[in-house]
Amino acid sequence: MPNSMTGFAEEKGSYAGFRMVWRLRSVNHRYLDLAFRRPGNWPGNWHDLEGQASKRLQARFDRGHLDCELLLVTESATGQRLELDNELLQDLLHLEAQVKAQVARVGTSAEHCGRISMDRLLAWPGLIRERALPEGDAPGFLEAALALLEVAAGQLEIARASEGRALAGVIQPLLEGFSALLQEVETLVPALRSEQQRLLQTRVADLTGNGVEPGELAREVAILLNRIDIAEEVERLRLHVHELHTLMAGSAPVGRRLDFFCQELNREVNTLCSKSQNGTLTRLGVEMKLVVEKLREQAQNLE
Repeated sequence: MPNSMTGFAEEKGSYAGFRMVWRLRSVNHRYLDLAFRRPGNWPGNWHDLEGQASKRLQARFDRGHLDCELLLVTESATGQRLELDNELLQDLLHLEAQVKAQVARVGTSAEHCGRISMDRLLAWPGLIRERALPEGDAPGFLEAALALLEVAAGQLEIARASEGRALAGVIQPLLEGFSALLQEVETLVPALRSEQQRLLQTRVADLTGNGVEPGELAREVAILLNRIDIAEEVERLRLHVHELHTLMAGSAPVGRRLDFFCQELNREVNTLCSKSQNGTLTRLGVEMKLVVEKLREQAQNLE
């Protein structure tokens, strides 16, 4: 059963007095594309976690854009979640003093400059930040985060599989509808051949009169009939539909192959329509193209 590329999973856990949350969001993408968002208070080297997390996700998923967000919040009622960047504060205050001194040198009263307001200070980027954790805690947090990620990734797999089943429920009737249209085309083939042969023989006789040998005329008619015969296109379409049914019944990723087969179906139907000299066949060809377009739309959602 195919999997979708869309899904969401959220998994929560605890470690060393902190609540840890992984949020995984997956949407359509041509390849597997991973984007990580780190908590501001992550201890140690974030790239260590990102590298190992990427390998684990790559082992589970083949396609899709995955937004991977990790949250780390203290669970202690008295724990201090935020801290002040004292060095940045001192730099800001020192710069304020420098500006006032420069203004005074050019003859303007320093009182006119005012002071940095508390609102401006609190809103200054990076001055107030999440409390950093000790570097020594990094290995434990790393292992806890990876273990929790495995659980979240498993939940995302379930969500994508569920969505895949729903998509398969849409694709299967489309394949059956295409097969029914193809069956109608196949029933037309014998009658179309006879009619095309009759029309060609009549037309050639009108143009050439009796000045052509019967054997030569039959040979030319056979060549023209072969050019407008749709039997090969019908056979290839039948084989493609069979492959698609087999593909949808399997467990391997099907998105790229389904898209490829849709291109092949569209190409064969275009050829069939270009050869058509029958109104019914043209109508069936147009309906088949509409079904193929719907199949391609669904293929964009499958892994």
